[in-house]
Amino acid sequence: METVERDEVRLDAGLTYTEGEPVLVTIRRRGRRYDLRDDGRAVELAGRPPGWRESAAAAVGDFGLNLTRSGVVSVPAVEGGVDRDWLARRVAETSLAVYDALLELE
Repeated sequence: METVERDEVRLDAGLTYTEGEPVLVTIRRRGRRYDLRDDGRAVELAGRPPGWRESAAAAVGDFGLNLTRSGVVSVPAVEGGVDRDWLARRVAETSLAVYDALLELE
């Protein structure tokens, strides 16, 4: 039986939601596959005002990434595909866009 390598790191993207609240991207690796996500932090910080899901989905759609029902911004990747650092930055920028979009709803 082959052992699949797994690990997880949290990357500070150099962006902030607010003072002292950095945008972090979790990168999980399983073999050659990666999952990059914001762990729902944008929605957690901004809250879920009426219309949050539609507003968050629109913000994520502008970046071409995924949004779970609970508000996690994510994207899968495969080793050797798109540059992981670029993709992590893209997840962070999308997360920040979601945060800003939700603040506008209040």
